[in-house]
Amino acid sequence: MKTIWITGGSSGIGFATAKEFITNNWNVVISSSNKIKLESAKKKLELNNNNKNSVHAIVCDISSKNNVDETINSIEKNIGKIDIALLNASAYSPNKNQIFDISNYELLVDVNIKGTLYCVNKLKDVMKNRNNTIAIISSPLGYRGWPTAGAYGISKAAQLSLSESLYFDFKKLNINVRVICPGFIDTEATKKNSFKMPFLKSAEYAGKKIFDRLTKGTEFEIIFPYLIVYFFKFTRILPYKIYFYIWKKLGNF
Repeated sequence: MKTIWITGGSSGIGFATAKEFITNNWNVVISSSNKIKLESAKKKLELNNNNKNSVHAIVCDISSKNNVDETINSIEKNIGKIDIALLNASAYSPNKNQIFDISNYELLVDVNIKGTLYCVNKLKDVMKNRNNTIAIISSPLGYRGWPTAGAYGISKAAQLSLSESLYFDFKKLNINVRVICPGFIDTEATKKNSFKMPFLKSAEYAGKKIFDRLTKGTEFEIIFPYLIVYFFKFTRILPYKIYFYIWKKLGNF
């Protein structure tokens, strides 16, 4: 039985993806820094699965390098070799007032950037020459700077750039690197948004897409839904004058 480790697996996209992999007879390890939510998620996953031994939960704060190393070692030793690592855990706090708050930047850098790096650092050692996959969940907000999303945007842009670089570098280690950029997905995080989100999809929709593309596809970048994400991609080629003008008209930014 193959094994997937999902960080941030206690809710949202991570939890929905875990359900899909369990349904398709994978060994699933979910982790989160929130022990209570993690235990609740594990119980819910077990209710939908006849083989409860295939559902595992490990408390892990990815912003702690030692905690990440211990978690990965435990999975590899006690549960199974990690075939896919889905690096989904992420902090999100939109800056609606557009007031620069360094503590917000520090939080998102610690979790979204450093946390991703700590996971990759350990996974590269255990996955070497196994043809396994590291999949990093980024965001279309990493394509270009958005108003109110400075901290989140730089963390997601960093994940995108990192994924692109490691795609080349980790080929030499026989490790597959892929990046996932979902559009607006209905989760606890996006409920913090104060604007109407176009083409909003459910977490279950995202889970199905991620399972299908990670297990049946080989593309580097996994995106969904296509229309809204391709619109975000298109904005990358717009001159600043036009890009800034669009945002001024949308929200007087």
